[in-house]
Amino acid sequence: MITVGLTGGIASGKSVVARLMVRCGAHLIDADTLAKEAVRPGTVVWRKIVRTFGRDIVNRDREIDRPRLGSLIFRNPKKRQQLNAIVHPWVYAEYQRRARALANDDPDGVLVFDLPLLFETNAQRRFDHVIVAYVDKQTQIRRIMTRNHLRRSEALARINAQLPLLQKRRQAEYVIDTRISMALLRKQVRELYKSFT
Repeated sequence: MITVGLTGGIASGKSVVARLMVRCGAHLIDADTLAKEAVRPGTVVWRKIVRTFGRDIVNRDREIDRPRLGSLIFRNPKKRQQLNAIVHPWVYAEYQRRARALANDDPDGVLVFDLPLLFETNAQRRFDHVIVAYVDKQTQIRRIMTRNHLRRSEALARINAQLPLLQKRRQAEYVIDTRISMALLRKQVRELYKSFT
């Protein structure tokens, strides 16, 4: 099975690229979805997070209050590292488990792992190919403010919590600029997918 690490920054269009790859026939594992599974109430990861960050980050229904936790970690690198150290090992272990199952079922297939922090976690060596979904910083800020209903300063805090997209772009094998039209984006993704198969 061909493994592809897909990354980018917040609001860089990574999810759109992932969906287009799936339409081409790729299997997809999404790190954000795995992270949400990891923090379900009562899980080992959930208990570690609550112990580390306190019960204030838990809603009445015992769910972790993601906006509250986000406001803590996006402005505090030490707290962000603490959270990553709790969640990332579980996410990678679950990715590997699912990837093995998919490889057994479809050994000639393409597996895309949508992983926002691919370079930040030094995971690029795990994949046969690495794609970065790219936009310029102003587009990224505008998209975050619109999508997440955040102020500019909050959008910048989230962008600055990740490796700059220009730096990711330099390390990527393939770069897809998501500012192009959807028709061109579909064509570009389809050609890239064909090159993997």
